[in-house]
Amino acid sequence: MAVPTCFEAKSRTVQWNQILSGTIFLICLSSIFPVAQSFTVIKNQKIAQSSNICYTNFTTDVSHVITCIDIDVNDATAMIEKEVEKLPNGQRTIDFLVFLNLSVTNGKLTQNWIDTTKFRITQLYINSENLVNIENNAFKGYAFEKLDRLRLETLKIDTLEEGTFEGLQSLTVLWMTKCEINHINENALKVVAPNLVWLYMDSIVLPINPVNLTGTVPLPKLNNFVLRLSNVGILDAGSLSQIENVTYVNVNSNQIRQIGCGTFEKMKSLQMLWLHNNLLTTLDSCVFSDEAINSLEYLWIAGNQWNCTCNLDWLKQLNTRKIFQDKPRCASHSDLLFDEVNFCDEQA
Repeated sequence: MAVPTCFEAKSRTVQWNQILSGTIFLICLSSIFPVAQSFTVIKNQKIAQSSNICYTNFTTDVSHVITCIDIDVNDATAMIEKEVEKLPNGQRTIDFLVFLNLSVTNGKLTQNWIDTTKFRITQLYINSENLVNIENNAFKGYAFEKLDRLRLETLKIDTLEEGTFEGLQSLTVLWMTKCEINHINENALKVVAPNLVWLYMDSIVLPINPVNLTGTVPLPKLNNFVLRLSNVGILDAGSLSQIENVTYVNVNSNQIRQIGCGTFEKMKSLQMLWLHNNLLTTLDSCVFSDEAINSLEYLWIAGNQWNCTCNLDWLKQLNTRKIFQDKPRCASHSDLLFDEVNFCDEQA
């Protein structure tokens, strides 16, 4: 899967900085799941007033979206099969299958919840307020054999087990947002790890330990790692040890107060790093290797409580390459900009 085009430009123009900032950056991320914006329209503007239905809301010769609203999981297969019969030219691949407020029995997404040989799904979105358990092999079966992208939203999941994603060997994008996850098995990503390119965790309600996501199972193709707007407090060498080939790492807007030596050491292809809006006061140069430092092209570090002493001067000097994409300030020096403080002469 190609990197989204919004990340392909290499120029350091004002327009580039604007593209990579704020909500516009999130729009760039949505290019990994193009139908995501249509979900927001449906939910926020309430275009679809009916419930307990499945319908084809976008159909061309090349792309088909089937949206199911407020349906019971026991009715899902039959209702979707009826919609598939309406697709043109005998098409039996659903490009986007959307479940808004999926109702599951006893809070469980069980094996064979979609039991069919009449269609396959390329991209799947599930929103459910009563789903608390995904049984092992729930995504195993004919319908999921070609699933490329999976987005789970507003779920209250007790545990991501080793078998949670069993059957999704073709998955390249896993996106979880606004979910409560009590525990993540250290092998939860084992099945999808060989082909996973994007791992996007956003607004995870409960504290999450990154080591069980990216520290135990090799992720050789992972290019983009996002863990933002969550409650992560510490990153260390074990947290991200299996994502050596990653290009983009975004851990902004967490509660990160400490990043240990070696955290980014193996990331010799790292180009963009988002650390802004955390609780950092200092950062040791040992978090990077020389190779990682040399590959880094864009860095966001504002919104932290930087203690601008000589120990942090190495970070300031990085900007001789003009890699800062924001304007970090020194909490230790009356919130002055980095460029306005001589770190080694003005010890705090």
